[in-house]
Amino acid sequence: MDSNGLHAQADTLIPFTAIPIMPEASLDMARPVELVEKQRLETRVAFLRSLQQVERFAAVLGGAQMRAYQRQVAQAVTDSVLTRRGLSLVVMFPRQSGKNFLQAQLEVYFLVRFARMGAEIIKFSPTFEPQSLNAMRRLEAALQANWLTRDAWKKSSGNHYRFGNAHLTFLSAAPGSNVVGATAGTLLELDEAQDIEIDKYDKQIAPMAASTNATRVFWGTAWTEQTLLARELRLAEEAQARDGIRRVFRLSAEDVRAEVPAYGAFVDEQVARLGRTHPMVRSQYFSEEISKEGGLFPPARLGLMQGSHPARELPEPGKSYALLVDLAGEDEAMR
Repeated sequence: MDSNGLHAQADTLIPFTAIPIMPEASLDMARPVELVEKQRLETRVAFLRSLQQVERFAAVLGGAQMRAYQRQVAQAVTDSVLTRRGLSLVVMFPRQSGKNFLQAQLEVYFLVRFARMGAEIIKFSPTFEPQSLNAMRRLEAALQANWLTRDAWKKSSGNHYRFGNAHLTFLSAAPGSNVVGATAGTLLELDEAQDIEIDKYDKQIAPMAASTNATRVFWGTAWTEQTLLARELRLAEEAQARDGIRRVFRLSAEDVRAEVPAYGAFVDEQVARLGRTHPMVRSQYFSEEISKEGGLFPPARLGLMQGSHPARELPEPGKSYALLVDLAGEDEAMR
């Protein structure tokens, strides 16, 4: 059996939600075709069915093991896309906790899953260089690592990927970028959504998903309450409260620590160095938005910067003046 035969069998089986996970015992995951051929027919069918689950697909065919918190997101995204729910999902991960890895695995999965019937996936980043370029390099690495897609995918125009009839295009969401006309009939991704302008999204990007009500995924890291990511977070939370369908995946360093102790040790060091209330610590590692009260210059701190003397254009003779700025500091009492 070649890779086409393996794909053909896996592509015609029942929906993901009806597929049980089957243990592989001591089978060699590096050679999935031989693995299938060695099994009895009923075991072979069960094995192929299990590959339709995104985490099994990534592990068996791509050698990529997802963490538990990544699997939850992957399952929600694939469910929305494959059942055509058209959900808007918000994924807020701490820095360096596997967001980009997860994106690449999902993209490879959808390219394979829709290779026959066709798909149009659009992925936006705040800038083309370096962010879209970095995302494309991660995708290419994942495509080459996957047994089904290795050396079988095509790239054109510098930002377009195709596997069979499935297409994935990377675009820039920079204010001056020309993106009108693209269609995201299957999935619309917005990476680092906290850095994408709301007006740009509303006018030029959101309509791309309109014709099919395609699933939208807003990936990013917490920043302020005025960002696109923050707005979509509120909307997703409201929709989630109405129908009970989970749309928000907001993780903190503690969630990652539970599976990656080394990550927790690194964050502990940052907290010791900067303080738990430092804006970068709160937003980048604990997914806490920075409000006007918690920014670098909250009202109380601004008040301390106001002098009681009248404004002067020139120094007063005989007096010395000092300007002290500690932008990376914090209130010691708040540690």
